[in-house]
Order: sequence, then structure tokens, then C-alpha cells
Amino acid sequence: MAYVFGLDISGYTTVNNWSAVANQGVKFVFVKASENGFTDPMFNQHWQDAKNAGMLRSAYHFLHPEADAAHQADVFIAAVGADKGELPPVLDLESVYVNGTAIALPAGNAMVSIVKVWLDRVESAFGRKPMIYTSYVFVNSQRVSAPWLVNYPLWLAQYPYQPGTTQEYKNPQNVPTPNQYMPQQPSGFQPWTFWQYSSKGQMSGFGPGQLLDFDYFNGTMDDLNKFATGSTSSTPPAATTYTVQAGDTLASIAQKLNVDLAQLTNLNNAALIQPGEVLKVPGQSASSSGPGGGGTPPAPTRTYTVKAGDTLYAIAVKYGTTVQAIAAANNISNPNLISVGQVLKIP
Repeated sequence: MAYVFGLDISGYTTVNNWSAVANQGVKFVFVKASENGFTDPMFNQHWQDAKNAGMLRSAYHFLHPEADAAHQADVFIAAVGADKGELPPVLDLESVYVNGTAIALPAGNAMVSIVKVWLDRVESAFGRKPMIYTSYVFVNSQRVSAPWLVNYPLWLAQYPYQPGTTQEYKNPQNVPTPNQYMPQQPSGFQPWTFWQYSSKGQMSGFGPGQLLDFDYFNGTMDDLNKFATGSTSSTPPAATTYTVQAGDTLASIAQKLNVDLAQLTNLNNAALIQPGEVLKVPGQSASSSGPGGGGTPPAPTRTYTVKAGDTLYAIAVKYGTTVQAIAAANNISNPNLISVGQVLKIP
């Protein structure tokens, strides 16, 4: 199993020795920048210290859906400032507690409209799509569903017990193996990129008795570096469908359609299937086909007209592609030289 270990921290986290933290294998950190209309008081210190320790960083905002989303986005943007980190910004979607009690939150279309306001405003400021942090339980309880959610990288929270115990994972050297049940993949989202798998982690370098959130990236360090620079697309191929036939299994369908079994399972939140059931199929190639399904049609040609202040990097991030791909598609020999008004083909 390829993974990269990391943490998420907030103003409640006391870090005494960042070098010691880094020496225990922490390669990335999510840092709380704001909640509702307030900036986290420890953000600037955590942000700079993590950078000095050589970690990849992402700032996150704890959304209060009962409050003005546009104002919250502006508070987050101002809190992060010019140093936007290496990883995409994050919108934290979870229950909101007041005096220890979860308050009623908007649901359905009302919720997704609020979420979209924040995401759009922050994407415009950062020049890249934010990530979404949430859980299967929250998505279902608040009926968070919209076609555009699949465009955003996903950070899932779910805390399994260590095998044979009723305790969460505590040691950074001991991590759970994901499977079709864990973490639970909400329908309509991208297959998860990060997993927050423990809220009871313990490491040296922190305050006495400090309990930590442990996370990992689903891939290698090289994959994480590519994700950080935006050189890989954050938008998966459009899903097609496949109608289950008698005798089919998820494994046989994945093999037949040449797709990843874990992604097929996660996308459909499925462990058991039955004939007649229509499955979403991730990343199906144009030549693949099956009963009830078909190949993914070629993507339509996209173009973009260069505006003042644009860079190929920002354009590549916006469209989920790479600088090299745009340069090749447009015969650009020097990626640093583009002109206002120039029409680019977007591969």
C-alpha cells in the first residue's frame, strides 16, 4: 500500500518541536486558518513553522453553513494571505456544535448552494480548485448532492479501530489499510485523495497528552508532489455506466472494463451487486464497452483566451491539466511567454 503520512492541526494544537515532528515522517500538514468569521489565532505561527520544517501545507476553513458563506470565504482568503501553501485550500464540512450540542444546519439544495459560494470565491482567489473535507455520515445526513461536487478533490474522515481492539490508531508507524468499507466513499464525489483515519494519534514534539489527527495521502510521495504542483488533474474522467449481468462480480466488471476495482467500488459505495443494477464506471477508456454501458466519448475541444495577469500555470490549474500539455497543444516553445488575447487550446 502506497501512502504518505501527515497531520491536521489547529489553534488547539501545541507544537513544541517541529523538527522532531518532521523526523517522525510527517510530510504534509493541514493547518486551520479560520472558522465562521474568525481567524485561527495560531495559524500564522503554525503556517510558517510547517514551511520551515519542509512540509507541504494546506490551509482549511471550518464552515458554519448557518452563516454568510461569502463573508467566511473572504475571512479565509485574508487569513491565508499571499503565501497560499503548496496543497489546495480546504473547505471543512462537518457538524457545528454550540455549547456541546450540534445545531440544525441547512440540508439538500440549501446546503450545496452555500458550499458552492465558498468554493467559487476561494477558487477565484487561489487560482485552483479547493478540496472538500467531510465524511460519509455528514454527506448523507445533510443530503449534500450536486453534479459539480465530483470536480473537487476529497479528504474523508472516518476512524477505524486497530484490529482486535476498540481503540483508534495512535502510532504513526501503524496505519489502517483502506478497503471497500473504509473509508466509506460518499456517492457523487471523487474517489478520496486524503484520509483522516484517527483523532487519537500521539507523537513526540507536541504538548503533553496532545491527541492528534492522523491523515494520509493515497499515493506515493512523487504522486503527492505532483498533486501539490497541480501537474495532475483533480478532475476524474467522466463516468459511464454499466448494467450488472447475471454472474457478474465487481472484480469481473473492473477487469472487463479495464478500470480500477477500488474506484469502481468507492464510486458506487457497493460491496454487493445484483443483476439489473446500474453502476457508475470511473475512467472508462473510449474502447471499453459492456452491456448497458459504452465508451467515454472524446472530450470536446476547449479553448481559453489569455487575459492580463494570466500564466500558463494558473490556466493549467484552472482546467485540471499541465503546463507541458497546454504548451504542446499550442506549439509554445517558451511557457513563460503568452500574450493577452491569445486563444489557447486546452487539452
